[in-house]
Order: sequence, then C-alpha cells, then structure tokens
Amino acid sequence: MIIDFHTHPFITKEQNSCFYENTVKDPEDFARLMHRAGIDVWCGSVIEKGTSLDTVKVLNDTALKLKEFYGEKYIPGIHIHPNFVEESIEMLEYYAQKGVRLAGELVPYYHGWEHYYDEGLHSIYEKINTLNMVVSLHTQSEESMEQAIKTFKDIIFVCAHPRDRVDLENHISRLKKYDNCYLDLSGTGLFRFGMLKKLVNEVGSEKILFGTDFPICNPEMYVRAVDFEEISSKDKDNIYFKNAQRVLGI
Repeated sequence: MIIDFHTHPFITKEQNSCFYENTVKDPEDFARLMHRAGIDVWCGSVIEKGTSLDTVKVLNDTALKLKEFYGEKYIPGIHIHPNFVEESIEMLEYYAQKGVRLAGELVPYYHGWEHYYDEGLHSIYEKINTLNMVVSLHTQSEESMEQAIKTFKDIIFVCAHPRDRVDLENHISRLKKYDNCYLDLSGTGLFRFGMLKKLVNEVGSEKILFGTDFPICNPEMYVRAVDFEEISSKDKDNIYFKNAQRVLGI
C-alpha cells in the first residue's frame, strides 16, 4: 500500500499545478495517474494564488467536493489564513465535522502571508489542537517554522520538501529536537541518491512520510526512488503508508 501525503488535486484549470498544460487533464485523469504510479490514497490541499478570504473558502470547498468524488481514495487538506482568524476557526470547525483531519499543505506565499508563527495563527493553532488535526507546512522561513513547532507541541507538523543539503540538515535538526515534527518526501531532494538512507540512519523511518507533490512532480519517480534506496522493508512500509496511517488516524 502507498499513501501519498502530499498532492494537490484540482477541478478548475487555475487550480491545476502541473507545469505543462493538458498533461493532467481533470480529476479522473488525476486518479488514473495516481493508480498508474501504484499510489492507493492521496492527501493534500487544492492550491491557487489569491489573497482573499473568498479564495480560501473556494479552495476548501473544492477539496470537500473532491472528497465526495474520490471517496476513501482522497484525504482532503484545508487552508487557513492568519488575516482572517475568526473565519479560519469557523472553517476548521465546519470541516472537522465533515471528517477533515488535515490543515494544508499551507502555502503562505500563494495567499499573501509569510510567517508560520504569525500572531494571527496562535488562536488558529489552538483550535487545530483542540480538533486533533495535523498541519502540513511548505518549507520556508526556517525560524518561524521552528517557533511554531516548538510552541505548539501537541500539534503534529509535517514539513514538506527535503530539498538539498542545507535544508535537509535543518529538517534533521528539527526532527531530532521535536517529537511533533515530521517530514514528507515531496518536491526536491529525493532524487539525490542516499538522501533517504541518511534520513533513516539519523532520525529513523517513523518520522518520514511518502509524498510526491503531484501533479507538479512525476509520482512514479518517487515510488521508485524509495524502493531503490538501500533501507529495510520495514522502513519502506513505514514511509509508504504506516506513518501516514498513524499520524492521520486512518
């Protein structure tokens, strides 16, 4: 079994994050390609640039529509916004009632905010904690990422994108220091052979989640990359699906 913790499904053309037009055509095509790569379940938020509250609401509503379309194959992630604190808390309560367990991937630069420790996020994080939700963070602003993870210790934060050596060392440092910090393998980094083995050797496989960033990235490359690394079958099972099941409670 493979659970992709980090994808961005879509309905409209504007929400399609694939770099090349008509490569991934629609929700049906998205599912076809996921299955072709051997991925059974996918998680993540719908993304599109826009700084308004209406943009956030549309993206979250789209994620819920896609959940209805995909069924158990899709675990939706929703957006929050520190400039709209009360509205974000209301959205969290509403979507939690619909069974949503994931906030993110949060992509601040898409929506006109920057810091993961923004003052407006404090009440939002408290609500996320109350609702027992998981937060997926786009890797940026190292200091604010660490401050959020350090302060809200009861929330599981899954950082995205190992990237290259400097970012990877920062990820490793956080993974070692904070029990509530995890890393998904989406985006850049996994193509560097030996990176995953280094991660497993340094922090163990229990804090690493499989992710691709599809439709931005080729999902089967990530499946094969994990399979090719010289780590144990137990470690691969943890990464492919067991860690996501535990973190998300599925």
